[in-house]
Amino acid sequence: MTEFFKKLDEQIKQHDNVIIIGHQNPDLDCIGSSLGLYYTIEKECYIFKTTDKLNESMNKTFDVIKEKDIKFIDKTNYKSIIKNTLLIVTDLHRKSLIENQEILDEIKDVVIIDHHIIGKEKINNILEYIDPKASSATEIITQYMRYKGKTVDKEIATIMIAGIEIDTNGYNMKTTEETFNSSAFLMSLGADNILKQNILKENKEEYIKRTKQIENSYMLDNKMICVLDKEKYNPSYLATMSEDLLRFENVEASFTIGRLINEKIGISARSLGNINVELYMRELGGGGHLTDAACQLEDETLSEAEKKLIKVLKDVI
Repeated sequence: MTEFFKKLDEQIKQHDNVIIIGHQNPDLDCIGSSLGLYYTIEKECYIFKTTDKLNESMNKTFDVIKEKDIKFIDKTNYKSIIKNTLLIVTDLHRKSLIENQEILDEIKDVVIIDHHIIGKEKINNILEYIDPKASSATEIITQYMRYKGKTVDKEIATIMIAGIEIDTNGYNMKTTEETFNSSAFLMSLGADNILKQNILKENKEEYIKRTKQIENSYMLDNKMICVLDKEKYNPSYLATMSEDLLRFENVEASFTIGRLINEKIGISARSLGNINVELYMRELGGGGHLTDAACQLEDETLSEAEKKLIKVLKDVI
């Protein structure tokens, strides 16, 4: 990892500025790692911000940092700063998931920092660090901060540690010694547990709705499946559902199927570790991590997606 950090520093020095970009429907790990990079990089730097609707936790996150002097750009104004620019892609490596695909045609010098198992359509790059053993992209960026001797204020540290907590389902999955070391470092910078809890809180109506949807879930061997209604959902909602389903007795893996705001059918998969859900999602064109994976299907109904998932669960060992 130290060798990657050295090469990353060399690339940053060779460029006039840096744009940090994450995935569509960003989550706390995506923004946490982006913010950590922003405050570590010693160069003119910008964070590419989505113009799409955000989930509640992300809205709260941007409220926390709205008074900070952070340079955000979006698809309406980024083209003015793409000359001799380094693009750093964080928390993903697949082209179809990036916040703005057009930017990949305009900036050729791309660095990837990710923690998901390598899947199809990997973004072309000049440098990459992809570690599926890492809990989160934020964990990797926290190590980069420590390598550079950099710090962040307590609000940024709180957002970063929230990103780690979300991606580990409360430190229950994908957690190693380095995960706790990174979290301890962020706590030493003043990460605030009360602020973190406020960011992660959800409204009562959504919780009740999720509870009712859980009632309609069913078991297939040691796997629980939940098919949502015909409403459109953010991918983070599906992920939360799957994490909730893992709490029940005899459930080793969980799968939530729902229509996304981009009109595709999403499947979010979670596992306690004994079942590799990435294998199932890869079979359906997606990918992710052993305990945390997803896919998106085009031109499918909820029922058709459910049948495809069941077939894969029965056919793939």
